[in-house]
Amino acid sequence: MTVIPLDPASPASHAVGVDFDQTLAAHPEWRGGRIYGQPLPGAITALRTLMEKRAAFVFTARHPRHHHDVARWLEHHVGCQVTVDTEPGRAYWLERHNLLVTNKKLGAALYIDDRALAFTGNWNTALAEALRRIGEPPEPPAQPAADVPALTIRQPWLAAILAGDKTVENRSWPTRHRGPVVLHAARALARDGQADPLVRAVLARPGAPALTTGALVATARIIDCHRDTGCCRPWGLPGLWHWTLTDVQALTDPIPAAGRLGLWRLDPGQHTLLHRHRAAPGPALAH
Repeated sequence: MTVIPLDPASPASHAVGVDFDQTLAAHPEWRGGRIYGQPLPGAITALRTLMEKRAAFVFTARHPRHHHDVARWLEHHVGCQVTVDTEPGRAYWLERHNLLVTNKKLGAALYIDDRALAFTGNWNTALAEALRRIGEPPEPPAQPAADVPALTIRQPWLAAILAGDKTVENRSWPTRHRGPVVLHAARALARDGQADPLVRAVLARPGAPALTTGALVATARIIDCHRDTGCCRPWGLPGLWHWTLTDVQALTDPIPAAGRLGLWRLDPGQHTLLHRHRAAPGPALAH
């Protein structure tokens, strides 16, 4: 848990933000925006204590036309001076014993919110809890690195994939694999690809991917595989199987490797290098 003590050089450390609905006030009945909710047990005493320690402000997602209603509710129950925020550029609140009502996420040492999700440094845990709270099913477990297959593709076809133009890989055989895949650049260049007008247009653009060969260069996901029906043009070729690729992520540095036919497995050393590169992935290049 991050602790932010009072620091004279940090305006944010002087403030504490407290959500209004379902944190201070019980869930209101919405009748034209009027507030009917009473204070939650212990809310007023806690807020007064915080105001003794820091400059407190009350955050509300209610429309600004209702902020004065919130202020009157606070004046009645807390018995203190309350100010409604009317400054568009406000970034902090530094006045103790004077509550601010605002709809801005101002700088603060702490936010107290009934819907907040505390992030503890682990996105796996945070994502699982976030999906649970919004009523979505959990994501399937991530596939272990050892089980992620690699696919060898000749250049410059692979460069067109990295550029985001080519989203299908043409094969004479289908695959049942769905999920992560490591993209490997073959050592040999494809003459048909070098002569292809679509590829030549990709390579002519500023910032076009380099024609790296003999290396692992990216990760992606296979989301579909279907036989050609005249679809996926202009990159899908007739009479072949179209493997649909998405979420293409370039590795920070290519990993030298010899390619193989079909979907193949990395060796332990390649697994280790891939894990290091995936810890700091490059930008998304295709969607």
